[in-house]
Amino acid sequence: MLARYVLHRLVWLSVLVSVGIGSFMARNLWDGREDLLHHAQIANRNLSHTLAVGLQWGVAAVDKDVQDMVALLKAADVDGHDAFIHAALMVVGSPVLILDAQGRGVKSVASSGILGDYANRDFFLALQGGAHQGLFIGTPQVLEPGGPLLLPMARAWFHGDGRFAGVVVGSITMAQLDGWLSGMVVENGSAVSVLRSDGRLLTRVPPVGHVHEENVAAIHLQHWAAQPQGVFENTSATDGVQRIHHFERVADAPLVVNVAQARSEILRTWYATAWKVAGFAGLLVAGNLGLTLLFVRELERRRQTEQALHTEKDRMQHMALHDALTGLPNRVLLKDRIKQAMHQAQRDHTTLALLYLDVDGFKQVNDRWGHEVGDQVLVHIATELQQAARASDTACRLGGDEFVLVLPECSMVDLHTRIARVRQACSTPCWHQGENLQQVYDVSIGIALYPTHAGSCPDLLRQADAALYHAKASGRGQVMLCDGQGGFTPLPTPCPPAADVPSAAQ
Repeated sequence: MLARYVLHRLVWLSVLVSVGIGSFMARNLWDGREDLLHHAQIANRNLSHTLAVGLQWGVAAVDKDVQDMVALLKAADVDGHDAFIHAALMVVGSPVLILDAQGRGVKSVASSGILGDYANRDFFLALQGGAHQGLFIGTPQVLEPGGPLLLPMARAWFHGDGRFAGVVVGSITMAQLDGWLSGMVVENGSAVSVLRSDGRLLTRVPPVGHVHEENVAAIHLQHWAAQPQGVFENTSATDGVQRIHHFERVADAPLVVNVAQARSEILRTWYATAWKVAGFAGLLVAGNLGLTLLFVRELERRRQTEQALHTEKDRMQHMALHDALTGLPNRVLLKDRIKQAMHQAQRDHTTLALLYLDVDGFKQVNDRWGHEVGDQVLVHIATELQQAARASDTACRLGGDEFVLVLPECSMVDLHTRIARVRQACSTPCWHQGENLQQVYDVSIGIALYPTHAGSCPDLLRQADAALYHAKASGRGQVMLCDGQGGFTPLPTPCPPAADVPSAAQ
C-alpha cells in the first residue's frame, strides 16, 4: 500500500512542486543574504573611506607644520638651541618639538621650559638610525611631564652635508583622536579602529583595555601591504567571531582605518527572516505533500471501492448464472449456451446433442445418510461431468438432481462415445465413511439432437426432458434418444466399471 502511494504519479508531481517551492525560497533567501552582505560592504567601505580622508586632513595639517620646520632648519643649517630655533618656532606657530642629534629638545614658544632627553623614544630611534624615511608616527605617549597623551608625528632633519641633525615632532592629542571616533555607534561584535601600518592599534571604538599595546594579526598586515584599500574576512583568535574587515590606508601617512563588522550581526535580521521563510516553506511543502497524499488516498479508496464493486458485480453475476452448490452453470446460463451452440451448429452444419441427466436413487441417499451427504453426491457428479466434458461442452445443473450436458459438433458416432464417457464418469465411486455411495444411485439420460429433433431451445429441452422421462420409466440407469416423431429409442448402456474397494485412507 505504501509503495502504491509513493509510486503514484501525483505524489511525484507533488514532490517536484515541493522541490520547486523549496528551490525558489532558498534562491530568494540566498539572494537576500548576498544583497545584505553587499550593502554592508558598501556602507563599511564608505565609512572607512570617510574616516581615512578625515584623518588624512588632520595628519596633513600637523605634518605640514613639521615639514615647514624641517625646511627652515635645513635651510639655516643650525645646531643646538640657538636663537634661530626659537625664531623658527615663532614662524611656524605650531607646538612642534625640535630634537637635536642626541635627542635633547626644546619646545615651542607656548612653553618656555626646556624638555628632557627623548633619545629612547620610538620615533627618535626609528629616524636616527635611518630605519624609517618620511613621516613616522609613534605610539601614544606623554612628551612633557604633566602633559596630555599625544600621538607623535615626526620627521628627521639634516645638516647641509647630509648629517643627521635631529627630529621635528608634531602631535595630535589622543583625546582629540578618541573623541573623533567616540560619537560612532557600532553593533555588537563590530569595531572601528585606527592603526599604524605595522599593526599597532592606536584607538578603537568600542575601546578596549590597554588599547595602545594591542597588535593585529599578521593576516591584516598582509592585506594592508597588498593594496591601499580592500575587504577581507577573518575569524578572531580572541573571541572566535568571524568579521568582515574594510580597510583603507591614510594617504601620505603610515596609518590605516579599519572597519570590522561581525558577520553574524550583518546577517542577524536575515537569520530571523530565513527561519520564518523556511518555516513557511516547510509548512507549504508539508501541506502540499499532505494534500496530495490525502487526494491519492481518496483516489486509492475509490479505486478499491470500484474494484470491490466490480468484484461483487462479477460475484453476483456468477451467482446469478451458476449453481451455488456445484458451481455449474444454471438454467439461465444454460439457455444462453444452448443458443450459442445452436447458432454454431447452424453455421457449421453440424449436430448439437443435448443430454438430460437425472440421478436414480438420490432419494435413498438423502433418506439414509442425510441431505449433506446428498449434496456431496451432487458435487461429486458435477465434478466428474466437468472432467469428462470437452472444452467446448457445457455441463449444467438445472436443480435438484437434474443435470444437462450440451455437446456441440456431436454426430451419432460421437454420441455413443460421449455417452460411454458420461456413464463412466457417473459410475466413479463416491466414498462416504468407507461406503461407496455410487452403489446406491445411478444416472438416467434423455437425449435430443438439433436440428434433427427440435429447432429451438425450448423445444430441444422439452424433447430431451421427455426422453429422460421415458428412460426413467424404463428402469434404472437407462439412456433414451428422442426420434423427433414422438417416439424414443433406447441406446445401449455400457456397463460401468466395478466399484473400487475403499482404501484404508478412505
